[in-house]
Amino acid sequence: MLRFGLIFLGSACSLLAVAGAILPGLPTTPFLLVALWAFARSSDRLYAWLQKVPLLQTALAEARRFEEKRAVHPTVKLTAVLVAWSSVLMLAMTSGSTALVITVAGAATAGSLFMWWIPTDRS
Repeated sequence: MLRFGLIFLGSACSLLAVAGAILPGLPTTPFLLVALWAFARSSDRLYAWLQKVPLLQTALAEARRFEEKRAVHPTVKLTAVLVAWSSVLMLAMTSGSTALVITVAGAATAGSLFMWWIPTDRS
């Protein structure tokens, strides 16, 4: 039962990672990290397949960096924070929903704090 749950989690996060590689504002690397973690514990075949998806190669390089060094490159941190807060700004200017803007601002705050908390890889 646990194996199937991990395969489901890995599959869902894989879809979100692919969507994040295509859509602006949706992150790729965090979903990819969760998918790799879930597949590593449930399916060697899916783990190997995910590492071969051409669209995810840049995010995979960052995932490997995080796995090896437990750190994120500064440009990735800056990009993540800028995209998160740009999304908040765009919504604030175009959306009529205050609740939506507050929700996205909360997510941007959480993402920014996470990026600040994770060590920076300067190499």
